[in-house]
Amino acid sequence: MSIDRAADLIYIPSMTNPQETAEPIERGDTSARERFAQGRQCESAGDFATAQMHYEQAVALDPEQASWFYRLGCVNLKQDQPADAERHFRRAVEMEPSAGRYLTNLGVTLDRLGDRTGAIRAYQKAIFNDGSSAEAYNNLGAIYAEEGRTDDAMRSFEAAIAVEPDAQGYHNLGLVHYSNSDYERALSCFESSLELDADYYLAYYFAGLCIMKNGVYGEAIDRFERVLQLHPQLVRTHYHLGVCLHKLERYAEASQSLERALEYFPEDSRIHYQLALTYDSLKQPQAAREHYRQARSAKPESGFHGERS
Repeated sequence: MSIDRAADLIYIPSMTNPQETAEPIERGDTSARERFAQGRQCESAGDFATAQMHYEQAVALDPEQASWFYRLGCVNLKQDQPADAERHFRRAVEMEPSAGRYLTNLGVTLDRLGDRTGAIRAYQKAIFNDGSSAEAYNNLGAIYAEEGRTDDAMRSFEAAIAVEPDAQGYHNLGLVHYSNSDYERALSCFESSLELDADYYLAYYFAGLCIMKNGVYGEAIDRFERVLQLHPQLVRTHYHLGVCLHKLERYAEASQSLERALEYFPEDSRIHYQLALTYDSLKQPQAAREHYRQARSAKPESGFHGERS
């Protein structure tokens, strides 16, 4: 499969940020309020296990606080405990059925558990109850995009941007256009993403791919080099950088980038083939023949397939 197409398209879902809103703690049992407050402090400090313990004690003492169950679900989710998170988010939703952020995080949890239908339903309810929920629009769009419902995905991402124009929303919308081979619109979205977050490395990466598709290899190189500065773990960038360097006849640099890509994906046929072309251009026939041979014997879907950034 092509290494710069479907396997690269990673839509970024989001969880509502519970740290931005303070849940009411003035009601209920005094001891329960104290435990909840301790949980908030621990969660803010990144100690999620201790926060969970305090939240569990709080809801045991006062089980009528929807926002406390919501917070408990949040720390469950942060610790990759989606089954527990689902139970606590559902309890919060039972008590406050119209709370958009409760429904949004329930949708995140159901998606992680593989219940796409339930996740879609939760996001739709969140949007119906709270049309200002950019997270719900974004997450709904991500599911639609992954299911190939591109028109629905675009509408969802555009709605998310209308509510809250952020780098993530533009990135997701750009991915839909990229998957449709509409590189001009995709590039515009990725550039808008970078205007809002100059360090959004995935936007640099996909902007580079779009520019590369348009044959502007020098500018694409600038984008790929920026990716490697910001996030060197995105190692597939070395391949695209090598291709662009080859196109500009900078063969020695191209071979270095491609060899670096090969370190991570030693059986990828396309890297071997591109290296063969590059070594041919460098007048190194023995090395070229070896990579042509390995390109023929390599698995066509090895290497980049399924890689995550």
